[in-house]
Amino acid sequence: MNSDQPKPETSRKIFSLYELTKSLESVIGKAYQRPYWIRAEIAKLNFYPKSGHCYPDLVDKKDGATLAQIRGIIWSGPFMQIKQKFFEVTHEHLRDGMKVLLLASVHFHPTHGLTLQIADIDPSFTLGEMARERFESIAKLKKEGLFNKNQSLPFPLLPQRVAIISIETSKGYQDFMQTITDNQQGYRLFTMLFPALLQGSGAIASIREQLERIKKVAHHFDLVVIIRGGGGDVGLSSFDNYTLASSVALFPLPVITGIGHATNETVVELVAHSNKITPTEVAYFLLQKFQDAAERVMEAEMQLFEKITQVLNSENSLIDRLAERTSTRATEMISRQFNRLNINEITLVKELKSGLMKHRLMLENLTLKTGQTAKTKLKSGMEKIIRQQSELTKSVPVFLKNNQRKTQLLVEKLKLLDPKNILKRGFSITTINGKSVKNATQLAEGVEIQTIFHKGKAISTIKKIEN
Repeated sequence: MNSDQPKPETSRKIFSLYELTKSLESVIGKAYQRPYWIRAEIAKLNFYPKSGHCYPDLVDKKDGATLAQIRGIIWSGPFMQIKQKFFEVTHEHLRDGMKVLLLASVHFHPTHGLTLQIADIDPSFTLGEMARERFESIAKLKKEGLFNKNQSLPFPLLPQRVAIISIETSKGYQDFMQTITDNQQGYRLFTMLFPALLQGSGAIASIREQLERIKKVAHHFDLVVIIRGGGGDVGLSSFDNYTLASSVALFPLPVITGIGHATNETVVELVAHSNKITPTEVAYFLLQKFQDAAERVMEAEMQLFEKITQVLNSENSLIDRLAERTSTRATEMISRQFNRLNINEITLVKELKSGLMKHRLMLENLTLKTGQTAKTKLKSGMEKIIRQQSELTKSVPVFLKNNQRKTQLLVEKLKLLDPKNILKRGFSITTINGKSVKNATQLAEGVEIQTIFHKGKAISTIKKIEN
């Protein structure tokens, strides 16, 4: 056997797991013999309806970090009593994320481990925590300048397009829609439901999710309505949450709340543009906006009618005065113009008579002068014609004789240029295909040519060309 191997320790004490856990059970049982009031947060309630027992996971956190964690047990009998008393005081059901003050005993079981057996929960502590959270949310919103941000948004004159955050099965939603639809004035609103949980642990995330959905299509809506029916003050702690309240405060459209309670307003209601107690009151609030707009239109219509009537009466009076003045002035002007026309007529007749007399004398004088001038020019013209006739009689025979002589010379020249007379003198004409040959370059060896003489012609073939 190798001496380097460890030797077994025959004196070592070995315990079984059961012995260890039983020892822990005994030690813990002796050390923690009485119950303790413990402050903790319910991470998960773990209620089992079939057995009625509840096994909450309890945590202690600081700045979001978990410092401690343990599991609790509430048996079915105590749980029913605790649950009823808690609801009567806080108007809230026990739920995940709730901070509680519980009376519990420390137990250790070899199989189930360390647990807190809860005998009671003080609802006043949770109520105080809820009030503290509400106060802190309001203070934080004011510090960040968000508290009045949604309220500062301009409210539409006619809120016709409404996004609704509610549950379709909610009585409040049904009452709201019935009031909107059945209004006697016949006002019509476009509404669209964005379903969300309005109480419980999932309410905050659900409402914020729907607000984000509406924000993406905010240009299609005029405002947002958050309504909840029934339940009174039950489940309202979600509306004191800072995260949800800040989402409402920062929303780009006016938010109206009607979550159905008459006690202190929640933080969400405080930061909303308008808060009404019930969904029905929200509906009447929106319909009143239509009624107000209709009354403003009617009032403006009456004012406009009165103003138009005043203007028309004033204008009619002015027209009557102008008509009277115009008639008087027109009569005066016509009378003056008539007198002027009479005077102008007399003056014009006199001027016409005087003008006619002057023109008559001018015509008589012109007639005398024209007669004498015409006689003189006629006599001179006749004498000129007689002279020209005598000169023409003498010059025509001479002109004809000269032209006859020139014509005879031209005829003799033409006879001399006649080809027949040229051929008589011994000349000939050579042609190729009917065209005269003027140069030897037009000829080629073997080409047939035609030669014309004074009498007769000859056809020959070119044998040789000399340039």
